[in-house]
Amino acid sequence: MGAQRLLGALLFLGLSLAQGTLTLYTSEVLADVNALVEAFRRENPGVEVKVFRSGTGEVVAKVRAELQAGNPQADLLWFANEDFLKELASKGLLRRIPPTVPGYPVQYAPGGGLYHEVRLLYNVIGLNRQRIARPPALWQDLLRPEYRGLLAMPDPNFSGAALATVGTLGGRFGMEFFARLKENDLKVEQSNPVLQQKLARGEYGVAITTDFGLRQEIVKGAPLEMVYPRDGAILVPTPVAVPAWSKSPELASRFLRFLLSPEAQAIFAERGYYPVMPGAPRPKGAPERVVALQGRFADAATLERFNALFGLRR
Repeated sequence: MGAQRLLGALLFLGLSLAQGTLTLYTSEVLADVNALVEAFRRENPGVEVKVFRSGTGEVVAKVRAELQAGNPQADLLWFANEDFLKELASKGLLRRIPPTVPGYPVQYAPGGGLYHEVRLLYNVIGLNRQRIARPPALWQDLLRPEYRGLLAMPDPNFSGAALATVGTLGGRFGMEFFARLKENDLKVEQSNPVLQQKLARGEYGVAITTDFGLRQEIVKGAPLEMVYPRDGAILVPTPVAVPAWSKSPELASRFLRFLLSPEAQAIFAERGYYPVMPGAPRPKGAPERVVALQGRFADAATLERFNALFGLRR
């Protein structure tokens, strides 16, 4: 009877951990997040996952406002703004989740697991083959006069990936690079998905945008190509963190570890991302190796200069 009681207690504990509500704040593409949530809920049918999704800038602003009001809601944070997570960590507002998943590269879990990269994405150069005859090979090739009026990128006030573009390329080439792109009639769209759809329709010929999004458009039949620049595609940090205020930390940790599971890593690859787990499949058509620049997010002063240059508002 003692063994039966112990088994019953263990079963009850397992069920209790697999029930409840989990709130995710994210800037990731909603269709991709939904695919992962559905897979997670198949394994955890008693769990409800609530998702707030917007651009990184708006997600961060929402978290800041909730903290100021003393009522933060998110159990999980997942967006392209590593600097904000570092800020939270410095205030003791992130829960450390040790990187214990076998094979997981520990360099993707800074501070012993304050946050975790779960897949990799790059900012690259996207092309509409019907608009561009001579593809660029380097970032500075975007300054060619033949691309005038054909160039676009997302808004760094909304898109965390675009914020990494401004910080990384501005740091490497100086803000003069963006001033020259402005002279070449670079346009700024709100988000990567909007930009990629316009690129697919031929409204633009060249775009600085995310590789996974281009792959998703190519699968739909869009006449697009992508260039991983020889001087380095921008590796955009998009980590997942469990905040210290989470009301469901066990569920949040379970979801985080699920994102490193073979099933979730395969979903990432199917949707155009590079998985982080060794042995997981690469996205279809993706190069085996990428020359990468570690993405650096633009600071407030750099973003202000960019906004002034392009007439944007925060």
